[in-house]
Amino acid sequence: MTHVGENIKRIRTAKNMTISDVANEHVSRGMISLIENGKTQPSIERLQHIARQLNVDISELVEEVPREKMKSILKQALGLWQQPEIQPTIEAAALLKPILEKNPTGYEAARMYELYARILYHLYVVAIDQYKDIEENDWEPFIGEAINLYRDLQMDWRVIECQGFLSEIQFDMADYYGTVEIIDQALEELTVMDSLETKSMYIQLLGTKTFALESLGRYEEAHKQLDEAIHFAREQLVMDQYYNLLNARAFLYYDSQQPEKAQEYVEECSLFVKLIKHEGLSFDYELNQVFREEFYKKDYLKALAIAEKLIGKIEASEAYPKEVKAEFNTLPKSLLARVLTRLERYEEALLLFEDNPIVLPERIQLNPIDVALRVLSNSYEALCHYHLGNPKKAEELARSTVERMHNMPHSSIYHFAREVLAEVAAK
Repeated sequence: MTHVGENIKRIRTAKNMTISDVANEHVSRGMISLIENGKTQPSIERLQHIARQLNVDISELVEEVPREKMKSILKQALGLWQQPEIQPTIEAAALLKPILEKNPTGYEAARMYELYARILYHLYVVAIDQYKDIEENDWEPFIGEAINLYRDLQMDWRVIECQGFLSEIQFDMADYYGTVEIIDQALEELTVMDSLETKSMYIQLLGTKTFALESLGRYEEAHKQLDEAIHFAREQLVMDQYYNLLNARAFLYYDSQQPEKAQEYVEECSLFVKLIKHEGLSFDYELNQVFREEFYKKDYLKALAIAEKLIGKIEASEAYPKEVKAEFNTLPKSLLARVLTRLERYEEALLLFEDNPIVLPERIQLNPIDVALRVLSNSYEALCHYHLGNPKKAEELARSTVERMHNMPHSSIYHFAREVLAEVAAK
């Protein structure tokens, strides 16, 4: 409990007060000196008198980690967390752990618990060896503690945000029923939406629920959730999830052979991206455009131009380190290879496929549509092998793609993969 004396001395010094200024008829100067030097432990009554003299809440005297120190460490940790490389993330975890071991309380503590949980899950997904090096690496107790502290602080939207994080983990693990269950429970708690944060969380939860329902093949319910989310976003002007919802609707309409309706949402996506002027969002939009132009609209030359331009933009971007750019460009290059396949430039396409293999995450499971969108590259690669005189390899790739998608909802992507298999396996 020596920290109590240290806190008293720190606060007294910061306020330019002497021991005599703090002393009164209830606590002598000698007693205050003993307390500050850790020679004796004050009673609650004495602490109340000292807190009154210092004009602070008694909690500031007994907290083991001063709030200002917690603010400083939290700021440092957030700065490290926002960097794209793994090492700063590990450093952020190392900064937070000693503080969390002291069981801190208050808003900063809640943020620290939440951030630490997010860091653990991130390392689990992208850096399993570093994750295993952490002794206590279960994120659930930390996010649970964050939720408890946020509840004490009556910060409902923060509680909901943490529940949203848990729902996203269930989604990553392909537990779509569990995802819907967590979100429905969170939505029951989200009764008041009078702030930007609560409105944003409401839309994010509906968006995740939509993808979970879609992954379960419950398309009618997915459309209903999208209707509710898009209407709410338009009415409330909550924009940070709006683009994702528009993209999802465009995909659903294209997949159900309603291109006119899909194009309405694509155009709205385009306007939104132009308005926001966010590089990452712009890259995502162009990536989707490559797929739409090639797969649905069959405009291969337009898709080719967009893909080549996008790859160049990513290479020239100053927002990402070199190693991140290489990984970030894998999918655009794979989509470029698909376009080249359509244009019967099989040798070029095959080289791109071989240099940019699509590798699905090992420790999370993408939703069925995301999986299908990625592994579909194998069907195109199969066409390359087939036309270059390697039918055995072609059939192997085409068959494995169909088998990978067989137990998923049968979208237009799946039907294309089956058509490729039928073509390359024909005797």
